[in-house]
Amino acid sequence: GSQDGTREIVTTEYSGRVTLIEQKNGGPAKARNTGLKAATEEFIAFLDADDRWVPEKLEKQVAMLREHPDAVGNYSGLRIVNDLNDSFEDFAPTDPDTLWPQLRWCNPNVPPSSSLLRRAALDQIGGFLEHLWGTEDWNLWFRLIKLGPFCVCPEPLTIYLASSLGFSGDADRLYTDFLKILDDSLVADLSGLKRNLWRRRIISYQAFKACLTARGAGDKAKERSYMKISLMAWPSPFWAPERFK
Repeated sequence: GSQDGTREIVTTEYSGRVTLIEQKNGGPAKARNTGLKAATEEFIAFLDADDRWVPEKLEKQVAMLREHPDAVGNYSGLRIVNDLNDSFEDFAPTDPDTLWPQLRWCNPNVPPSSSLLRRAALDQIGGFLEHLWGTEDWNLWFRLIKLGPFCVCPEPLTIYLASSLGFSGDADRLYTDFLKILDDSLVADLSGLKRNLWRRRIISYQAFKACLTARGAGDKAKERSYMKISLMAWPSPFWAPERFK
């Protein structure tokens, strides 16, 4: 479904070395699920178009998963590159012992390109939800962790491009997509007052994240609008106190 010359590059430069699967563009979840259906091996890796791997990434992740047979997947540290000036900063991966319950309210820096997952676990949950176009990875981690733990490679083995363009820079799109998984996934196992309180906390935090995304895109009006939503949903400074800086 790509319109950027991928087909020509694959057929001329990589003929016989990779398998090209073509379909109508249906979003990232649909593309990944199509790849999953075609794959035949024990482990599944994803590499988005604007990210890169260091050469030893897969080797180290496979070794780590062999050492942790109970783990559903592995993710690595990140080198985040700014697309405006090519500056970068290395980030250690989220501690797998704290990944839950963080997944309740956010996607803690685990992009698909940093992951190596067990195919059996992906098959068990049915892969990505294809109606999601921005939070499909967060939703996947939330469902996978119900099956078992993650392990990590602490080194920055994944080079992730932070961009103000595309899905990752579109505050409205990401916030709207988040709302699709709020009730059906994030608070689905809660009820009563606990569900209502957690729902408000999560909205507050995701509106704050949308505020920062709008700031990165230079949209001051949208930045203020999302901060207002955040504070109205949960005004206490004891929840996500970074909102008040």
